Amino acid sequence: MTEKLAPDAAQPAAPLIGTDVLGRPLTADEKKHWDRVLRQHDFNGARRYALLFGQRLTRNVARSEDLVGRACLRLVRWGWDPSEVTLAKRLCRLVWSEWTHEKKEDRRRHKAEEKFLAEMAVHEGTHSRSTEEYTTRLDEEREDEQHAKRQIERLRAEFVKKSDAVNLEWLQFTLEGEEDLAVMAKKTGRDVQEFYAAAKRRNTVVNDLLAEANGVKHAPGEKQR
Repeated sequence: MTEKLAPDAAQPAAPLIGTDVLGRPLTADEKKHWDRVLRQHDFNGARRYALLFGQRLTRNVARSEDLVGRACLRLVRWGWDPSEVTLAKRLCRLVWSEWTHEKKEDRRRHKAEEKFLAEMAVHEGTHSRSTEEYTTRLDEEREDEQHAKRQIERLRAEFVKKSDAVNLEWLQFTLEGEEDLAVMAKKTGRDVQEFYAAAKRRNTVVNDLLAEANGVKHAPGEKQR
């Protein structure tokens, strides 16, 4: 009788090449290949294992889900060689990397959040609040970082709704303390002009969010004055 091998003990597949190495998104055939190999190596089981590991690190189910989600995205970006490490271990290593990176970047993230709020102040000053009023408000909000996070998540949600991948990348880089658009372009393989163009869309979204917060409604397609 032939012994049945566990998924990760099966004959190793060829390395899965990540999008960062390819310098482009996966094609339809490549996506099917990834799906086939990941299923062969029990991706669902490996993900559950990574979630348990994430919960040990964060002691929080939601934060563990977030860590594993980012680890899975990085798996697609960086790729994976089944002959070097099992899928479960690969995901756990990526979870650990995301966790340590998150801890390391906490201080820079707080500074980035304050900078984002300051930028919001500039935009908001064109609506109803004065700079002095916003300065007072900013001093109060420094004691409550949850407010900053909610503002950022509102912006992130708008980028997701608009399928604005470039601004999503910009936001992540900014929260990590990276402000150089040329560096962003190099790391993502994009043309730097894409990030310059994204700034115009970003300003529109920020203005729309602030207008909504101030009770100002614009008709679809209406330009703000």
